[in-house]
Parts: sequence; C-alpha cells; structure tokens
Amino acid sequence: MVNDAIVLRSELDRAASRHPLMVEAMNQLPANVSPQVRSEKAREVEATVLDELIDLELMREEARRFDIKITDADVDRAMEDMVARQFGMSVPELRKQVEASGEYESWGEYREELRDQLLQFRVPQYLATWSVSEAQVREHYRKLTRDESAKVEVAQFSFKPQTQDSAGRDRAFALAQVVGRRLRAGDDPDTIATDIEYGGELDRSISRGDVAPAIEEAIFSAKKNAVVGPLGSGQGYVVYKVIEHVESGALSFEQAKERIREQLENEAFFKAQEDLKRQLRAKAHVDIRL
Repeated sequence: MVNDAIVLRSELDRAASRHPLMVEAMNQLPANVSPQVRSEKAREVEATVLDELIDLELMREEARRFDIKITDADVDRAMEDMVARQFGMSVPELRKQVEASGEYESWGEYREELRDQLLQFRVPQYLATWSVSEAQVREHYRKLTRDESAKVEVAQFSFKPQTQDSAGRDRAFALAQVVGRRLRAGDDPDTIATDIEYGGELDRSISRGDVAPAIEEAIFSAKKNAVVGPLGSGQGYVVYKVIEHVESGALSFEQAKERIREQLENEAFFKAQEDLKRQLRAKAHVDIRL
C-alpha cells in the first residue's frame, strides 16, 4: 500500500524480472550456484525495484494532484528519439522485438513503462527547484582547467607592513614603489631582490583563480616584460614583472561553458529529483506486506 494505491506482488515480479539490475545480478552468478544463493540475490534486487515502484506511485499521485500529464504524443516523440539514438532501429522494428521477447505482456505495456519514465522526469520539472548560476559554471571551468589553463610566469615582490598603523603601510608602499620603478627601468629582478634583501619567493606561475580578480585581470592583460603594480593585496602591496604568458591547451570558457552548464544542470536536476522523492516518501503512508 502506498497511501491509497496498491502495488501488487505480480507487478513487482514483472518489473524485477526485466530490470537491468536483475539481469546484471543473474549474469554475474556462477553457472553452478545453488538455488538458495540465486534466490537471495533476486530478493536483494527486488527490494531495490520495490523502492522504485513506491517512488513511481508517489510521483503518479503528485501528477494527478497537479494535473501533470504525459500524452500519447509525448510518448511517441520520446520513443522515436530513443530508438533512433539508442537502438538504431525504427519504431515498428522495436515493436516486433519487444513483442517477440516475452518480457512484456503487450506493446501497450511497454509504452506505459516509457510513459512512467517520462512522468518521473516531468513531475520534478514542475515541482522541484534547481538552478545553475554563471558563477557556478565559471568556477567549475576553473577547477577543470586548473592544471592546463593559461598561466602567467612572473617575478613577484610582496611587501607586508611591519606594523599595521599608517606609518607601517606607508613604508611598505614606498618600498613597493621603489621596486616598481627599478623594474620599469630594466633592472633584473634577482639583482633587485639581492639589493633589498628580499626574503620572499620571487618566481611564480599564476593561473586563473590564484589571485584576487582585480590583480588577476591586471596580470593577464599585461604584455611580456610589463610591470604591474604596486597593487594593494590582502596583506600589503605586490609588484609583478611579467616574464612569460603560457597559453592554455584547454577549450576557452566561451567554448566550454554550454557543455559545463548542461552537465551542472543535469546534476542539479538529479539532486532535486532525489530530494523530491525523499520529501514525498516522508509524508507517505507505505505498508509493505511480502
């Protein structure tokens, strides 16, 4: 019992017998396995299939409640797309194969199963909430391309104030200005580092997302041998000399963003679908009598 609906044992038997999990489980068993082991494995799969049937019944109930329907035309369109894309055959050819297999009582039963599959996507589309922002797409792109994205090789000078009062900040900024002038005059970064007894790391490779957006934009837009700074950072002031631009081997963001958005939207929809199932199950009265 699922609220007021009934799921029969015969329905479970039919659904389980042709379920991909059952086919896979039985194929993985050794040929000489005992009937007991085979029966136990079948019961494990049946438990999963029963959960799916319960979720389906709850989805049907929500569809009736909100007048969400899958028409015959919806089924026809889905079937034409499915057989062309997945099976490489015409609908009449698929029908002959389905009817000859004996897995379904009729072609109509096969169509109703497809209708149920469509319904389980349609209901969350109406009732669940999910979205993917431009910032999420861009962040995912950065993670994907971090090891192969465009980089800028720089000589970096960082100056952190010794004290946090205005005098300390002024001294740090003044030193950054001196370094910036010497770099623009053509002095070698290593020579400058020696002269000022610079104790920080000088050579650095910077990828997108490694530094603050304003600093990142200034560095990536600067030409080779250009000097950037002094710029304010979270801890003081920084000065860069651009040594080399290293081009990316990955697709640009503009080229990749629609594919990434589609992937993230599919993931967000799946999560929203699972959340909706859990919410419906939490409110439902389910009585299993096997």
